[in-house]
Amino acid sequence: MNRLITHTSTYADNILCQCSSGIVHSVYNKTINIQTEGQLLALQSAASPLSPVSLVTNLEQEDLASPVIRPGQPVRLSGEAVEISSSGQLSVFTYRPVHIYRSGLVPIPSGSSSAALYSQVRMAVKGSDNSGFCLLFSSAPRTAAPNDLMLSAAGKRMSRCRILFREKEYSEAAGVLAGLIGLGIGLTPSGDDFLCGILAALTLCGQDAHPFARALAIQLEGRLSDTNDISRTFLHCALQNQFSQAVCSLPHLPPADEILRNFSAVGHSSGTDTLCGILYALDLLLP
Repeated sequence: MNRLITHTSTYADNILCQCSSGIVHSVYNKTINIQTEGQLLALQSAASPLSPVSLVTNLEQEDLASPVIRPGQPVRLSGEAVEISSSGQLSVFTYRPVHIYRSGLVPIPSGSSSAALYSQVRMAVKGSDNSGFCLLFSSAPRTAAPNDLMLSAAGKRMSRCRILFREKEYSEAAGVLAGLIGLGIGLTPSGDDFLCGILAALTLCGQDAHPFARALAIQLEGRLSDTNDISRTFLHCALQNQFSQAVCSLPHLPPADEILRNFSAVGHSSGTDTLCGILYALDLLLP
């Protein structure tokens, strides 16, 4: 089977055409992460949700996973292919995208309202399976869970940030919220996904120049080393206004069930944690 890269983002396309080399950073069942100059790219199995660093292939999970591809192996990049030198073999992924989505997020159109988006996102979060940060937005009683300490810490920071924001102590509010970075477990901790959602909401509402937005960006830039490489990549992208296809669909105000479906497809709870960040920030910004 020909290995083809069929779907990607404008952000990843730009990196691929500008960088000439890298190394294999890590290998998982559905993803081969490639470290380029200060940035990760992700070779992914077919039909994977699109992120700003995605290079989605035509391969199923079992075909993408290769025992000969291991971390540290050299990679050659070009606008024509991604070539991995692995144990004397050359694994070539020909770059032939049929779809490149625009990963730069745009605000909600002037004819629409942040309140309308808030309503749709709120319904989507309420319809989720109540995992991760969604538990903080649910009114349903819940039993003790292994992540209760994490959620308790997050909830306290969110409450404190809301108070400081209403008092217009924007720098302090941003500092409190930035303390969520690295909070949680997994390839992308819940706190990081939540923060990406907050950054997205600031752009969606046209508030990316708000004093709080500027302060939060400064805080997060200074704390990127507090999380792992993969999560740092997505936070770095968010700080450059580069987001997943699910996030970039929101200016069109899709219905709540479509929002939930798009975000639920991203990771175990990464997508819904991001959606919770969007909901939290919209609530913060709305009068």
